[in-house]
Amino acid sequence: MKKTSTLMIAAAAAFLGQAVPVLAQSNDFNLTYYVERTSEAALDIETCGAIVEDAAAKAGYEANVQRFPGQLVLVSGGKEGQGVFTVQCISVEKTTVSVVQGIDYRNKKASLGEYADKVQAAIMAAKK
Repeated sequence: MKKTSTLMIAAAAAFLGQAVPVLAQSNDFNLTYYVERTSEAALDIETCGAIVEDAAAKAGYEANVQRFPGQLVLVSGGKEGQGVFTVQCISVEKTTVSVVQGIDYRNKKASLGEYADKVQAAIMAAKK
């Protein structure tokens, strides 16, 4: 029931265009999750992706970047034994949708969840 409620909150936040941190927990992992819709004029997918790449380098995380011009920039990585992150910067009808996820391999928020918080804040600060 808890996971279903968490997913419904995330879906509602995405629909309403608001960034809402969502935390999902189990005995094995903790998920920090954000969804934000921004005008493409205020933030394009390339800028969004570059922000995430820079933040990963500063945090000491290896990052894999995949670009699909005009559609998607996907940045993912993490640290062995600690967790992973994935950020999708998606272009949809003159809107940039950023989906930020930090997954910690423990049952409480740790370094990857905190990284997700910092990336989300950096994306929001970069809006024109």
